[in-house]
Amino acid sequence: MSKICIKKNWILILIAITLFGCNVNKIEKEVEENFPVLTGKYLGQKEPGLEPEIFAPNIISTGMAEINAVFSPDFKEFYYSIRIPNGQLVIMVLTNDGAQWSEPKVASFSGEYSDADPFISHDGNWLYFISKRPVDSKNIAKSDWDIWRTHKDGDHWSEPERLENGINSEADETYPSLTKNGKLYFSSGRIGKNNKDIFCAEKAENGFHNPVRLNDTINSHWEGDVFISSEEDYMIFSSYGREAGSGLYITFNNDGSWNLPQRMSEEINVTGREFCPIVSPDGKYFFFTSNQPVELNNDSEKLTYKKIKDDFIQSYNYPQRGKTDIYWVSIKIIDNYRKQQ
Repeated sequence: MSKICIKKNWILILIAITLFGCNVNKIEKEVEENFPVLTGKYLGQKEPGLEPEIFAPNIISTGMAEINAVFSPDFKEFYYSIRIPNGQLVIMVLTNDGAQWSEPKVASFSGEYSDADPFISHDGNWLYFISKRPVDSKNIAKSDWDIWRTHKDGDHWSEPERLENGINSEADETYPSLTKNGKLYFSSGRIGKNNKDIFCAEKAENGFHNPVRLNDTINSHWEGDVFISSEEDYMIFSSYGREAGSGLYITFNNDGSWNLPQRMSEEINVTGREFCPIVSPDGKYFFFTSNQPVELNNDSEKLTYKKIKDDFIQSYNYPQRGKTDIYWVSIKIIDNYRKQQ
């Protein structure tokens, strides 16, 4: 349990509102009580070494199925996603006013439809994300994910726009990631057969050229959640069904060709269901998402309805209680893989 205790956790308020059928956009009711003072680039968290640790326990990683971990290049904003009880995904944001970080709130462009997988361009001008929001006048949510983006307009994000030029299809497009020069990598299920592959698209004047599927060195099974480094010298992605096991894989660019992907260590791939890889803008830390439940001490006390109810409510307060959490680790692990290759 974290040393930081929050008497009335904002997460419980979010859950309560959601369970009563309220729209997520209507939870802007201010929650001021006892949110901890968070300072520094990384929300005041003790920075990890070569062993992955839960990021911001009981603040960001709480037991409420959090994924993604995205800092803006100036470290004034931090974005992540939450899967709420009705299955909808919503993008959250914390902001830093120069003195301390705010409490989490729903991002200005999120909350009405299912949104996830935020990524901020290296110049800080664009925020990419995936959404199931409508694309026509019928205002009916889509069944598949599309990639959208919003432009920074002063201190605000503009009205989101859906990417064109073949980026989106009738299948899922997920997890956009960009190089420093604006090349887009993402995952798509457009090939079919319940599969997913990694695609890339060169930057065009007002968007992107038509995407190209990476070769079978990368796309050999189910591949998704691709993170591309700023210089396009390495790539990390999720893969399922490979002989070495499922989980996060890393590959390096060797004179324009990707090396055979290598499964990352057991310290990272604890369950084989690790995903959402990303590196902080300063290149110091590697973030990812994992579901690593810990065994709780079982007592001999007979269960009661009150005890069951209390345990269920508490499961949303703390990480490693059966839902996804965000982890981080020193970027030096990437250097170690590079040496091996």
